[in-house]
Amino acid sequence: MAEVITITVLVILLFFIFFIRPARAEQRRRTHDLNALRVGDEVLTTGGLIATVDAVDTPPGGPMVLYLKLAPGIVVRARTHAIAERITDVEAFDAGEAEDDANTSHDRSR
Repeated sequence: MAEVITITVLVILLFFIFFIRPARAEQRRRTHDLNALRVGDEVLTTGGLIATVDAVDTPPGGPMVLYLKLAPGIVVRARTHAIAERITDVEAFDAGEAEDDANTSHDRSR
């Protein structure tokens, strides 16, 4: 009887380690990424559209609403659940752009 209980506990523990824990970590990372969206970030929607975050509206009692710019003059509203992933981060892009400017100015001096 003790062997059956030990094996059952072991199976449950392994199930938790290999399935539940990684899923929770992925869910936490996704929530963090969605809450960190800023104006200028480029995102991929679950519908396959690539858009730029034009504005972020967080009503006091409701979910976050993003205004996504698909093309010049075309802005749509979407909830965060419609975002599959963030493609570019505006802060990382600005840092990379500054680095490219420094490399470009260095190349010009040659």
